[in-house]
Amino acid sequence: MVISFIGMQSQEVKIKPNVKVVLKSDAEQLDEVMVVAYGTAKKSSFTGSAATMKAGDISTQKQSLVKSLDGKVAGVRVGGATGDPGADQKILIRGIGSINGSTQPLYVIDGVPVVNDDMSSGLKSQSILSSINPDDIESMTILKDAAAASLYGSRAANGVVIITTKKGKEGKTKVTYNMETGWTKMAVGSQYNTMNANQIQQYYNDAFKNFAEIMPAAANEYSEYYLGKPLTDATSFANEFTPMYFWNPGSDIDTNWKDQVYRTGMITDHQVGISGGTDKTKFYAGFGYNKTKGIVAGSDFERFSGRINVDHQAYKWLNLSFRQMLSFTGTNGFRDQNDQAQGIGTSSPLSILYSMDPTAENILEDGSYNENASFSSKISNPNLMLGQTTGPNAETVSSDMLRSLTNFEATVTLPLGFTARTLFGYDYMDNKEREFWAPESVNGESYGGLGARYVYTNKTLTSSTTLGYNNTFGLHNLNALIGYEIEDRYLLMQYLSAKTYPTNKLPELSNGQPHQMASEYYESSIMSYLGNINYNYDNKYYLSASFRRDGSSRLGPDNRWANFWSVSGAWRITGEDFLSNNDIINDLKVRLSYGTNGNLPGDYYAHMSTYSLGGGYGDQSAIYWGAPGSANLGWEKSKNLNVGIDLSLFHRVNLTLEYYNKKTTDLLFQVPKSIVTGFSSNWDNIGGMLNQGVELTINSTNISTKDFTWTTSFNVTRQDVKISNLPNGNDVLYGDGNMYILREGESMHSFYLPEWIGVNPETGLGEFWIDPEDHSKGVTNYYSEAGKTIVGKAVPDWMGGMTNTFIYKNFDLSFMLSFQTGASLFDYPGYFLTHSDGFRVGSFNVSQEVAGNYWRKPGDIVDNPKPIYNNPYRSDSFSSRIVKSTNNIRMRDITFGYRIPVSKKYISNLRVFFKTINPFMIYCATDNIDPDVDINGYRQVDTPPTKSFMFGINFEL
Repeated sequence: MVISFIGMQSQEVKIKPNVKVVLKSDAEQLDEVMVVAYGTAKKSSFTGSAATMKAGDISTQKQSLVKSLDGKVAGVRVGGATGDPGADQKILIRGIGSINGSTQPLYVIDGVPVVNDDMSSGLKSQSILSSINPDDIESMTILKDAAAASLYGSRAANGVVIITTKKGKEGKTKVTYNMETGWTKMAVGSQYNTMNANQIQQYYNDAFKNFAEIMPAAANEYSEYYLGKPLTDATSFANEFTPMYFWNPGSDIDTNWKDQVYRTGMITDHQVGISGGTDKTKFYAGFGYNKTKGIVAGSDFERFSGRINVDHQAYKWLNLSFRQMLSFTGTNGFRDQNDQAQGIGTSSPLSILYSMDPTAENILEDGSYNENASFSSKISNPNLMLGQTTGPNAETVSSDMLRSLTNFEATVTLPLGFTARTLFGYDYMDNKEREFWAPESVNGESYGGLGARYVYTNKTLTSSTTLGYNNTFGLHNLNALIGYEIEDRYLLMQYLSAKTYPTNKLPELSNGQPHQMASEYYESSIMSYLGNINYNYDNKYYLSASFRRDGSSRLGPDNRWANFWSVSGAWRITGEDFLSNNDIINDLKVRLSYGTNGNLPGDYYAHMSTYSLGGGYGDQSAIYWGAPGSANLGWEKSKNLNVGIDLSLFHRVNLTLEYYNKKTTDLLFQVPKSIVTGFSSNWDNIGGMLNQGVELTINSTNISTKDFTWTTSFNVTRQDVKISNLPNGNDVLYGDGNMYILREGESMHSFYLPEWIGVNPETGLGEFWIDPEDHSKGVTNYYSEAGKTIVGKAVPDWMGGMTNTFIYKNFDLSFMLSFQTGASLFDYPGYFLTHSDGFRVGSFNVSQEVAGNYWRKPGDIVDNPKPIYNNPYRSDSFSSRIVKSTNNIRMRDITFGYRIPVSKKYISNLRVFFKTINPFMIYCATDNIDPDVDINGYRQVDTPPTKSFMFGINFEL
């Protein structure tokens, strides 16, 4: 009789009335094979730090493969600036690796590094990675430490994301179809609620009354100019001035304009996969379509994608692989604040919402939309302004991106355990952006209409050749790799614009008058030599070393080349006799690694002194100094230490605990220069940064029976990101209004602002500390007299997530939640729309949460000071009052499915399901705010994150 169990070695025993059988762990059966740098590795023998996600986890977010990582991988943080479909998402792996250089990881698809930047104008946030269909992906490996990533050398300082696409398998042809359809809404529905008609009229009245009491001279001038009489008293002044700002003051009309600006979006997704093959040739073909309509009219995303992967064994010694992806993505929308520049666009959806008068009707008696429903003469009605591609209110930004990824690989098996491999990759992208402002539109009026075309064309060629060796000598196992790689990138940018359009119906440039044009061409190259060696003795003692030498055209001639390396080791303690066949501890391994990585400047020619030839002097061309250059500019370097423990218990629980310490030196830094030089800053290698933290990952099988299975995956990270040194030890201020500070010993993205005390209950005025470091100097009501201090940071102390999966017979249920603590956000919309304190009376409505929570009489204990028209104290300005906690626990996704029993003759699998993403907050420290913001903690005045609800069906033939 043969006794077997998953994860254990089968054992044959004689049949007896009573038999006691103790099965041994089968490490090989459970040993996961991971895709790593330039090859694969068994997880049991891997000495670095890496995490793997499978296809089912990746495809939960159809638009963004990056968003699928949120809360699922220890040490990984995801941030997004806007909730518009197709918008960019940023990812941080183990903290922040640079100040002015890139903080984003390197993406490698089927062995080829791919482009993820420099492909848009920045008018509207756009994700380059959205061109990749998540349903074509088999797995993603996130390389975190130097031992895992050092073979990618100069571009691995921020980690590496290795994407492996699906392959065919030997056997009959398999056809799969996946469909999802559903709707989206604003994730935190309580945000951006405005005061109703009665509340805003009362607020305006209070603001005018307080204005007349505090500044009677100015109020008298207003009274004489607008009312034709001198000021008598504050109450009369307010009662006469307030109705002037409303369409129908004192009426029963109370229009909820939020419902007119934000709508219910729609999602449709279709995926077809065909795979199969013989012992010689295997294939996979995938075709996908995604259409997402955003929650604001006129914003949408559409992607058509196709992929063909073919693997062919031409001879016993020769394997050939071909990968081809072709995708087309289109986005439509409007300008956003993704550059985080100061101000709110007059015609942006949020500005339109708060500009609307709730006493104004949306639809007039004749059935037409009310064109005069706003506090502003420039804003008419959201139904007439949003989603208009032509017509008098048209202001649109759209893009069409074509991307082709081509990979060809040949592997030759040589005698004596040697393998030669050559790979060629070609990444082609063509992104065409269009913008049109109608002649009568808010922004187009000053130009008489404006049209623009941006064209970005990228060609990246990558070629790598490696020679590998793998052999076993008794208990000694050895594999090694040497290689050569080269990458050439070519980028062309073209810009054309026209103005003075005779009509709002024809947006093409030829219908306007020539305005501006520009054309820029960039090239960069990287040449690399690399090597790696891995040794283990008896699958107990592991040693690994990697080396890579990179040369980049983006750096100065004297610092162009640099060496990057790593050494690592591991000890499988359960391989020792004293712990083998332990009933409790099934596997125990300790790991240690140390190594270096690098980072490059985003500027192609940062090291060069350049001239600009596009200027003019009268009707003559002009040449002027473009950049001072930095001939000694070199690599930004990081030194990484990682200590890890892998533990398996009871054949049910797998635990990984890691400590990391990453020191970055020679930071790529734009050092401020004296304005007399003609330049505001210049690139240099100055400064340092320290990232350190602890990561814990636990995967467990809690219950496993014939009919019921319950598994849990949990991860948590404690992180710390500090500036270790700066040029001359001086603080550096940056960001909108210099709201951020770089200071030695403090966290990256620290908010440096006046410290808000609160509202004085007797005077109703806001108060600040004159010196936040020395409260004995007293308080002030005037913002201009308030001192600054660090009032928060955007980097969370703790973050993580937990996924539970239940399977009962044909039913399956899974849910995933994420959490973070210790971070803050800067509420830029709150600055404009919540904490305005009367300064924007006449232009905007005010957030609902202020109603009943602002000072009106002595003794009031409230959060907001008394509103004052043209508030002279400027208590609304940037301060700790606008810095909010992002501590939260959020339900990220829930999926409930049912596998329908069907005849296996025609359909091998049929499943229906319901899925929701971002359905609700379990806990949030700050009300009426979505804590999912950009990684620097800046909450923008753009479309907020969304939640979605979808029904779907999967079947397999």
